Amino acid sequence: MKLYDSRPVEIRVTRNEKVHEFIRRLQENRVKVKELEYLDDEVRFEISKRDVAAVRKLRKKYHLKVKIRYLQESKIFQKTGWTIVGLALMVMIPIICSQFVWDVDVEAETPELEAKVEKVIKEKIKLNQPLLKRRLVSDHEIRQTIMEEIRDLSWVHIIKKGSSITIVPQLSPITEIKKNKSDRLYHLIAAKSGVITHFNITSGERRVMPNMTVYQGDVLVSGVIQVGEEEYLAVGAKGEVFADYWLETSFEIPRKVQFISATESKWTIGFKNNGEKGKEQSLQEVKLPKWISNYIEVKKTQNYISTVQELSEQHIDSFILPLLHEKILQSLPPKTRIKKENILHVTFDDDKVKGKVLFLVNENIAKEYPIDQGD
Repeated sequence: MKLYDSRPVEIRVTRNEKVHEFIRRLQENRVKVKELEYLDDEVRFEISKRDVAAVRKLRKKYHLKVKIRYLQESKIFQKTGWTIVGLALMVMIPIICSQFVWDVDVEAETPELEAKVEKVIKEKIKLNQPLLKRRLVSDHEIRQTIMEEIRDLSWVHIIKKGSSITIVPQLSPITEIKKNKSDRLYHLIAAKSGVITHFNITSGERRVMPNMTVYQGDVLVSGVIQVGEEEYLAVGAKGEVFADYWLETSFEIPRKVQFISATESKWTIGFKNNGEKGKEQSLQEVKLPKWISNYIEVKKTQNYISTVQELSEQHIDSFILPLLHEKILQSLPPKTRIKKENILHVTFDDDKVKGKVLFLVNENIAKEYPIDQGD
């Protein structure tokens, strides 16, 4: 399809004996002449911009003085085929680009942890950019894969915004458990029922295998090793045995909660405010010479915005579940992970949010049990 530019152009031709022939030849070339006006010194008329080339060609042939003025040069959207194509691309390109994930970012507490998570994303999950959103695996699968590969994590937050994904891994709380040293030897028994997932033992003999269901009181790792048929060697069992089990919890929180969010940090240069404190928090400050630091300060600041919101169903995944995770992890032993959750029911009253959630917990269920002297 041939594209035409129909913007009006004003043509002024100095009058002489060749003007009539000039206009006649334009009409023979199918140039539409409008607003034709004969003045004392010139002939004035309008054509479309697509016909300017024909005017210039004939002007040279007849040696005429021609002035060309574009009447709609400042118009943003011209009535042309290229404008239609441009508008179509302007609409289609954002729609097409929005179907892809262009950026996957990892925000971790340490560079080492960030590198580990990025390696898992690249090798195991294969979140290569750009990636079609319909081919993107579920949040649960991303979280599960990362937590299986990095067992020091208690939870993985996945934040999706537009065509970008931010992954925030959360380390398990570290607590120091001091035990009195003893010469006694122990078995490792199950403190609670569950399904065995993996071991981390330094001594002893396994009595159960992964994917096996055990019950409270079962021997997991024996501290007595059989040598041959009748001889036994008491070495004591030491280590950890992890198992999955379901934990049901009830919750009740206020319907209205206060959110505190941080804005992007920025560098500011200004006069020093002695004794005045604003809403900005200083993150970093540049040391200036003493003679100027009394008056000018250069620092990196960040604002914190406080808002009160009323919880609804859309806050279940973004606020309620992470809050319950934090609460439960504080009451469980170190290295405990929450692998999955099932919401049993949630009710929203005028001033309270109540409900029950079933968590799949992976925990070290091994407990020391003394070896009898007869063993």
